Amino acid sequence: MEDRHLQMLLAATGDYAGGIDGAFGPRSNAAMLAVELRHADQYTFDPTSTTDHRRQTACAQACLNQLNYAAGIVDGWFGVNTTEALNSFLFKITNGREEVIERNPLADFSPSGDIPRQRDVANIYGDPNTQIPGRLTTIQLPFKLRIDHNLRQSTNKIRVHRDCAQQLEAALIAVRAHYGAEKMNHLGIDRYAGAYNKRRMRGGTKWSMHAYGCAIDFYAAPNGLRVKCPQALFCGAKYKPFLDIMQEHEWLPAIRLWGKDAMHFQRARL
Repeated sequence: MEDRHLQMLLAATGDYAGGIDGAFGPRSNAAMLAVELRHADQYTFDPTSTTDHRRQTACAQACLNQLNYAAGIVDGWFGVNTTEALNSFLFKITNGREEVIERNPLADFSPSGDIPRQRDVANIYGDPNTQIPGRLTTIQLPFKLRIDHNLRQSTNKIRVHRDCAQQLEAALIAVRAHYGAEKMNHLGIDRYAGAYNKRRMRGGTKWSMHAYGCAIDFYAAPNGLRVKCPQALFCGAKYKPFLDIMQEHEWLPAIRLWGKDAMHFQRARL
């Protein structure tokens, strides 16, 4: 994120009236402090006791959330949610309209299994506002995954819908058995980029599959929302068993569903 992007966000929230010049001086810092005070309850850390970079990232997250761009937790780490929220904001500023991201189904992909269609998930999984929070569960893997946006941290806990949890746990254990810890690490398959997240689809108005607890992301940077094969890393031959195992356990790869967004897997068909 460039300093001028944060200035643009601070201007959009009404906290900054200076020039969008990328010079993060006293007026920009005063605006950032105003955001920190107003959104103190959202911060997961003390922004005055960390690096300037992390503090500015957290400020951007707070601004994006205020502007309804769903950057996620205000933790100061620049992960996939923050990246895509900023992309959406900048697209709107540049083009004067919200970005629309097409997700057209690939004709030659017809997964097996009793997997609900996206249009039916509200009836099957529940309403994201009133029902989903009470239907979430946390799986605990017998090994840890690295946090994609902060590789110094790891977790073995993933929060998803209770009707999707058994399949996901079995899938990830099978992936681990196939590749082993060292190879998963080398290929980046163990880079966990998020699961449940109550937000709208990027480039759309409907609820994201993440809001239903039936989606998970891995290794975001080289497998991005707009990246197609063969550019996406997960399109490579070494990753085919990973995609196959996830699909066999009813967690469908987006790269096979609509040909982009290879980081994304969901227990829902189009």
